[in-house]
Amino acid sequence: MKNLIRHLCVVVIACTFALGAPSVVFAQLRVEAPPQQASLQPQQPGGFLSNRLGAYLTIEGVLYDGNEKVESNSLVVDMVNGKRLEKSLLILVRNVRLRVKERCILKGYELGEMIGSPPALREAAEEQGDKYEERSSAVWRWRPYFVVLIAAKPDGLVIQTK
Repeated sequence: MKNLIRHLCVVVIACTFALGAPSVVFAQLRVEAPPQQASLQPQQPGGFLSNRLGAYLTIEGVLYDGNEKVESNSLVVDMVNGKRLEKSLLILVRNVRLRVKERCILKGYELGEMIGSPPALREAAEEQGDKYEERSSAVWRWRPYFVVLIAAKPDGLVIQTK
């Protein structure tokens, strides 16, 4: 009799599996692995002087003194960490007032910020039927700048701290 009951139980279980009922019952008990999450930190933008923002750098150059529209206190950099660049580049220097026609050697790091009006402002205004008025003359873009920690040359440059 025990064997008959055991056999019937096996048959009932087998039929239940065959009919798909356990998938309903077991689906409630199944625990799935959480989906792979993307990194919670956004990708860091690179700079003009180095691939890593915040890297300690020594830059050399002279204050830009030209006719084009360039932010005041922008340095024309021709050397980074003792290596001459193939092509000079301009970078805004934030915390030291540079002097015209004097070669500068500055040690510090590159940071950056977004400037201009984000496209979302225009899109939100259009969605609401409002007329969009540009709030900035700058094009929406990434703008790197240099923060001086040591003003090596010329003598007398003053580092402004906040």
